[in-house]
Amino acid sequence: CADSDSDEIKLVFVGQYSAGKSSILKMLTGRSDIAVGAGITTQETNTYEWNGMKVIDTPGIGTEIRLDHDAISYKAIAEADMLVFVITNELFDSHLAEHFRKLAIEKDKAGEMILVVNKMERTSEGNTEDQQAIIREDLRKVLDPYTPEQMNLCFLDADSYLEAASEDDPEIIGELTQRSGYKQFIDTLN
Repeated sequence: CADSDSDEIKLVFVGQYSAGKSSILKMLTGRSDIAVGAGITTQETNTYEWNGMKVIDTPGIGTEIRLDHDAISYKAIAEADMLVFVITNELFDSHLAEHFRKLAIEKDKAGEMILVVNKMERTSEGNTEDQQAIIREDLRKVLDPYTPEQMNLCFLDADSYLEAASEDDPEIIGELTQRSGYKQFIDTLN
């Protein structure tokens, strides 16, 4: 019996625990049943439908707390057509940088990867072009031999987008949505 899902694109969200992978998926899919919160909220892979694709949420990698999460995540990565690697505005620690480089360089996935820097509202100026330029420079060492300009790179603040959903004022909704980076992210995904 053939796998009826074999033609469906698998977009796997992977990266740092508590970086907001589930919040980004909640933003992307509009589903209210996706659990989000501080700490480790995703224990196993969860699959959702979006835009004719399967989007897959994975537990955080490199936590040193739950080593089984790495195995769960790497199994999903092996089956992925495209990866969304999520980090926070605080960027890479040595463990996370090692996982990223393993995927992007050793496994040659850089061309099939979107690097997302989430929680941009925690930077000194928020999700602005100036802050994005600073982070782009900080990323150069970890991304080498690639440059930030060669990567599919997005700057998000998923919480701003989710906060907009509870607002009534169209001006505030517009500001929060713009700050979230949602449109750039959707454009990059498409």
